[in-house]
Amino acid sequence: MERVKSGVEGMDTLLGGGLPKYRSILLSGHCGTGKTIFAAQFINEGLRNKEPAVYITFEQGRKKLIEDLSEIGIGFEKHEKAGLLKIIGGPIGQVNYFKDKTRADVSNIISEIKEVIEETRAKRVVLDSVNLYTMLFEGYIDRRKALAGLVSALEKLDCTTLLTCEVRENSRDISWYGFEDFVVDGVIALHRIPFDEGMYERAVSVVKMRGIEHAQTVRALRIKDTGMKIYPEQIPFHR
Repeated sequence: MERVKSGVEGMDTLLGGGLPKYRSILLSGHCGTGKTIFAAQFINEGLRNKEPAVYITFEQGRKKLIEDLSEIGIGFEKHEKAGLLKIIGGPIGQVNYFKDKTRADVSNIISEIKEVIEETRAKRVVLDSVNLYTMLFEGYIDRRKALAGLVSALEKLDCTTLLTCEVRENSRDISWYGFEDFVVDGVIALHRIPFDEGMYERAVSVVKMRGIEHAQTVRALRIKDTGMKIYPEQIPFHR
């Protein structure tokens, strides 16, 4: 199976060479585990190699996203100007207002996303976050159909997709509603592990990845001013 580099130092070692190409991967974790940073580095890796990309955000506006990522040396704005990157979406309230005003349904929203990806010929796509995307719909069944429909549509566009997913605090779950991890081809979990009073360490594990062999262990990661780095040989708390 063909692979693509994750853009996160050390991650490809855990994956046995990289993310499976043209697949959809869930990036799961509690608040503060680094999901957006990981996703941004994944996109940035492609941009460095002149691969067009689409970043769909429901977490924050375009300007704030660009400003935050510039702090770790990721310059999305220059890639936008060069036509390699398209950032779409915005805060969930703004998107939900547009959905209600236009009476858009799931097929309309998926069609809009597909159109942008086709126009840019994107090879890498991020949806940040899948929780907020599914909030646009009501009820368990409609939310599952909305996610399954989007993932199915993306798989036909020859792009590799990363979908971030927030999980509930103090929970060992790897998704919010319990169906997200079944819809995708792979799951990478980011952890925040307490080890002393008021202290914790970040870590990563590959929960599943269809079609490839991968590490079965939890490994340490750090987030510094240059971004995220994973230590494939280091277990958490091993200093």
